[in-house]
Amino acid sequence: FCPPVCLGGGWPCFVAALMGIALLTTGVSDLAELFGCVLGIPDIITAITFVALGTSMPDLFASLSAATEDPTADASIVNVTGSSSVNVFL
Repeated sequence: FCPPVCLGGGWPCFVAALMGIALLTTGVSDLAELFGCVLGIPDIITAITFVALGTSMPDLFASLSAATEDPTADASIVNVTGSSSVNVFL
């Protein structure tokens, strides 16, 4: 649930979005921990894998949409280069 942006200058919507992100992050973290426990994978390996997927999947979808919508695919090349640089250097 997210209140309309016109209420309170958008702050209630912002706070509701942050709470939703926190709840989803907690749920994904718990599920990842259970998944690793069931398969006998150490927590650190499970955490690194899910963090890598969580940071790479949005980049994949952004590059995919940029490549399909742009006839020369320049935007997708820039997106891949930029996101890869940020992922490696951060």
